[in-house]
Amino acid sequence: MSEVPSIAIENVYVWNNTSVIHDEVFAHRVGLIPLAVDPRLLNNKGSDDGPTDRDTIVFKLNVICKHRPKAPRGETDPEKMYINSNVYSRDLVWAPAGDQQTVFAEFPPRPSNDNILLAKLRPGQTLEMELHANKGIGMTHAKWSPVATATYRLLPHIVFRNPIPSHLCDKFKTCFSPGVIEVKEKANGEKEVVVANPRLESMSREVYRHSEFDGMVELTRIRDFFLFSIESTGAYPPQDLLPESIRIMREKVRTLRRAAEALKQAPNEDEDMEG
Repeated sequence: MSEVPSIAIENVYVWNNTSVIHDEVFAHRVGLIPLAVDPRLLNNKGSDDGPTDRDTIVFKLNVICKHRPKAPRGETDPEKMYINSNVYSRDLVWAPAGDQQTVFAEFPPRPSNDNILLAKLRPGQTLEMELHANKGIGMTHAKWSPVATATYRLLPHIVFRNPIPSHLCDKFKTCFSPGVIEVKEKANGEKEVVVANPRLESMSREVYRHSEFDGMVELTRIRDFFLFSIESTGAYPPQDLLPESIRIMREKVRTLRRAAEALKQAPNEDEDMEG
């Protein structure tokens, strides 16, 4: 996941900042804003290259805090007393360049969350700056990580060693996470339990605490069945992150294979010297 590219703010050009937040601190803060920009539509920018419409997304921020006209006397809420008392990520305005208006027509670049608080201002204070976002990977800096959290676990496996008595079926169901076990009624009126959705089981092992179920059930895990849980920051849909990371891993394997084949086919230097 650390090599799946995404877009993040890299360079901040501050024209005016009279807030209480230092330029460097504010630049670091906006750099961590997750951006909903498809990285596949941008090229990588070289460290010595100037920005172009092919590798850079430009945002502008221009916010001035003022007194709100006719604010109620005695009001203490800054949002009702002042205009622009809080600066949010939604205040970043995309400034398209070149043919970006066409390239990003369907999904214009924007923060993944509009309500990220960036700064608090008071009347007379202003923030004016230009922000350049570039393509990168999380291995370089966490701000380029397209994944908020990523975990995996093995699929729970519930094995019945003996039938569950009809009068204990309802109690047996409560020993598992909701939705895991269902109680059904057979044609003869007797109850039986079935595993409905083992993915929902938290493996609390609650069933082992009840002596009446001793020897009736065994909780295990399927060792080659992995359940991935991936939370996206917004650059990719969550369901696309794992396939994209697998694609990158396969490309690295292909590169390594080509290098190994080239090394194998290269003439042996020792043999050449002997010849």
